[in-house]
Amino acid sequence: MDIIGGINSFYSSNHNSHESFTAYVNTENNPTVNTDNSTNTSTDTGKKENQTKQNDSHELVKQQLNEEELKQVQELKKRDQEVRTHEAAHLAAAGQYATGGASYTYHRGPDGKNYAVAGEVGIDTSAIANDPAATIQKARQIRAAANAPAHPSSQDRQVASQAASLEAQARAELAEKQQENKNANEKITSTEKKHENDDFPLNSQAKNANKQYDAISNTDKPDSPQIIDLIA
Repeated sequence: MDIIGGINSFYSSNHNSHESFTAYVNTENNPTVNTDNSTNTSTDTGKKENQTKQNDSHELVKQQLNEEELKQVQELKKRDQEVRTHEAAHLAAAGQYATGGASYTYHRGPDGKNYAVAGEVGIDTSAIANDPAATIQKARQIRAAANAPAHPSSQDRQVASQAASLEAQARAELAEKQQENKNANEKITSTEKKHENDDFPLNSQAKNANKQYDAISNTDKPDSPQIIDLIA
């Protein structure tokens, strides 16, 4: 499995290791024939004529099935639709964090056709480096993706729980960063106020000196001259 940016989560029925945690569509214990990354297409990708012949062959086989086998085919068809709907919900909600398309495990029915009985969707669950706010949003989207199907499996719920833990950790980091910024701003404000207070005595002395200068200047001014009329 690919590890993308850290832990890689899988909605899967057959992967579980210390490098990943899994959430998957619970399946019956049916034998499987193959696993691939394709949608439900025929294993024969040849010409249209070959496809037509294969369809005719399936019809012939279907006509030869007994009642129990026909019932099994109907159950497999129903299961196939459930699996695809389940994985499509995961994939749509995962958005840009999905690491690829849905993969399916197939079971060959008595009619010779392959039916999806299990599926997986890879999703990147790593934190976004140095951005706890973005990590919070990512964790919420991962949790939404895990809970997207109408009936989340136990593994889906496990993924949702881990996404919640990722969000909680990111929230703690964000709160720590915000407190650091607050403390830094308070320190700057305190330093500025201290400088203002240190300058205050100098300002007072300057004002007092100006007052004294004005007083001296007024004292030294000569009296206005007296005008005397002389009459001869």
